[in-house]
Amino acid sequence: MTRARTRSWVLILVLGLTWAATPAAAELNFDVYGGASFIPPVDVKARGQGTNGADANLTILDVHTDTGFTVGGRLGYWLDALPFLGFDLDVFYIQMPVPAQTRTGTGALTGELLGQPISVTGSGVASIPSVTLPLFGFAPEIRLRLPLFTDAAFPAGRLQPYIFGGPSWAFSLKDDHIAMQFGGKAGGGVSFNITRFLALFGEYRFIFYPGFEFKDKSLTYEADINSHSVVGGISFRF
Repeated sequence: MTRARTRSWVLILVLGLTWAATPAAAELNFDVYGGASFIPPVDVKARGQGTNGADANLTILDVHTDTGFTVGGRLGYWLDALPFLGFDLDVFYIQMPVPAQTRTGTGALTGELLGQPISVTGSGVASIPSVTLPLFGFAPEIRLRLPLFTDAAFPAGRLQPYIFGGPSWAFSLKDDHIAMQFGGKAGGGVSFNITRFLALFGEYRFIFYPGFEFKDKSLTYEADINSHSVVGGISFRF
């Protein structure tokens, strides 16, 4: 865990220094976006002490979520010297509804999940309540684009397919304080410049957090979060 945190801070420092060293002559952009987000079925581990005082250490299999939504903002720039290369900082919020469902558990549990009662019987019948899973995170990224239909008015291209990737951090609750969860983010899309200062874009993004943990009272839940999102937005260019 200590090594992972060290690597995380090193990445932040490197990207921060890269940003600070960027020459003033750069194409800046500020993006706002929103869209749909989906998490495939996932196994959820639970450990700790239930509300009945019994110790718990089990896995609830194949938990489903409904399609949720994501919104966010992104601040970035493209280098004039290398117009295909850019950097950005993306800040996002994902909200995933978990419907009430009956699944299979590998042990017994009586407790709470995001303030709602959850139980797994001794025979492995898991009763999961309807809850909403919020996720707030950020990602410093490297971007690559392909300038198409370039001219004097649009030297970087009116149409710009692009890809991006980088580390990502999300916030969760542990022992009544906020903790950071480390993961990654990657995706691609295409933007179309309406004017030199305004563009529309659409993109696909994959955000993942292996071993994402959050705590509800004396129970800790853990799952591999893999989020698939399709978003559209407006980009302001400077």
